[in-house]
Amino acid sequence: MQTPTNPNVRGDRIRDGEGARHVTQKILITVVAGGGVYLLTNVVGPSEEDGPWQLVLSVLCGGIVLIVQFLASFVSQLGDLRESVDKRFADIGEATKLFTEVEKLRGDGVPRLAEHATKVVSMGPDILREFAHSEIDRLAAQMEDFTNLSAECAGENHDWLLTLTKCARSSIDAISTTVVDDGFWNTEPAGRYLTAQREAILERHISVRRLFIVKRPEELAALEPICAEQREMGIQVQVVALEELPLFLRRGKMIDCIVFDGVLSYEIHADQLSVNTSTTVNARADEVQPLIRRFDQLWEAAAPGTSPNGVPDSVRLRPDAS
Repeated sequence: MQTPTNPNVRGDRIRDGEGARHVTQKILITVVAGGGVYLLTNVVGPSEEDGPWQLVLSVLCGGIVLIVQFLASFVSQLGDLRESVDKRFADIGEATKLFTEVEKLRGDGVPRLAEHATKVVSMGPDILREFAHSEIDRLAAQMEDFTNLSAECAGENHDWLLTLTKCARSSIDAISTTVVDDGFWNTEPAGRYLTAQREAILERHISVRRLFIVKRPEELAALEPICAEQREMGIQVQVVALEELPLFLRRGKMIDCIVFDGVLSYEIHADQLSVNTSTTVNARADEVQPLIRRFDQLWEAAAPGTSPNGVPDSVRLRPDAS
């Protein structure tokens, strides 16, 4: 059985062979130059007295040629060394810049991520390393998207939902439609989501409001157990039927969205078959503010004591004086 050759050893042997060839080439050029000078001096001025000087001149010229070759080689190597040093300093500069940026995140998980990522990519089976590389690439792409204040993923991302709930510090306002939420509240992710909201209410005193929107009034009864459970957890809940809303509130998209702290939205998009196709997290103010205004309008329209057109029942038109 043939023993595999170490690539580093093979590379060293190749470099040693090239160095020996260069030295041999320099010696041959020197010998040829010296011999040429000796022959030339014999042809131009052949003399028995000049014999020793011809030999000395040949050796001197050959030595000069050899020195020139070594100087040229030294200059070339010096240029390569300079390029290598410049590259090393550039790498050091990039590493220093990266370390400075990481230092800002010392309290976060970035140093821990870097430490364990370097470990996992050098251990375990190939599929684990490939999976680790893919996860790192996915996270890097997601962070790059966040620099544009928006990110999107396929399907419904429950991890984003839970993490945002745990990160909220003031308010959570949610619009839930039967198109997207059908069957969701009886699932395991829904249980974790409600638990995270209850902890946010009790521990951080966050205001959580949820508005359920159904198509027809007869669908309201099916939501009563869900609403009762969430109200017991401290969530403010209201239900409204689209048919009871004024026409101006029925216009436009009726999508599931959650606004966290009044600055970031979590939106779920469904296709014509009511399948959740994508999730978007958005912190662009010009796109989040319309969602906040729409939620406030729908919440006010669904409030008890408010007529279907959104006007409080306590407001009455003054009778005609005439």
